[in-house]
Amino acid sequence: MRLSILITALLWAGTVSADTVAPPLPALYQVTSVSSDDVLNIRTAPRPDAAIIGTLAPAADGIEVTSLSKEGNWARINVVEATGWVAYRFLTPAPGARLQSGLRVGLRCFGTEPFWDITFGPDDTLRVATPTGGTTHPVTRIAPAPDLVDLAASGALITWDKGGEVATSRILPGQCSDGMSDRTYGLHYVDDQGLRTGCCSLR
Repeated sequence: MRLSILITALLWAGTVSADTVAPPLPALYQVTSVSSDDVLNIRTAPRPDAAIIGTLAPAADGIEVTSLSKEGNWARINVVEATGWVAYRFLTPAPGARLQSGLRVGLRCFGTEPFWDITFGPDDTLRVATPTGGTTHPVTRIAPAPDLVDLAASGALITWDKGGEVATSRILPGQCSDGMSDRTYGLHYVDDQGLRTGCCSLR
């Protein structure tokens, strides 16, 4: 009888564990449940005794979380030229505005060699900026459909008009390094313009 109860308990625990799904990342969060006269510490590692390298205000929002610790108790964020960790229990998802294309307002992709930066406008445009200037191009297609866009889960395929030629960009989920700092991002970028590659941030 005791063996039967033990087996049942183990199976139930396994089911609970299997039903616990990590949130799709990257995603934007806001600080909650922190006293107005306190701050949320940013630490060098996902543990409470790690060195503090910064703080977040009790009402801070637009915080981009790129990954969670193995146990899911700590969230990795970018701070200055490095990454840091904050206690996940003090964060809640931030709604965030979306463009009519389904992409997040503030989405930015970037890379080096040479430096470039791509942003998306509310009028279905894509702007490419480099140290020597910038150009704006109409976006002709984004897949999946706007109401199904989920960059953290499946990424997006974007086609745009480059002076009468069709250019193709892809944003894909996965950890990405900018190659210039210790920061990490949760999205990759690649297009067919000389095989330009880089990272993307939601803010």
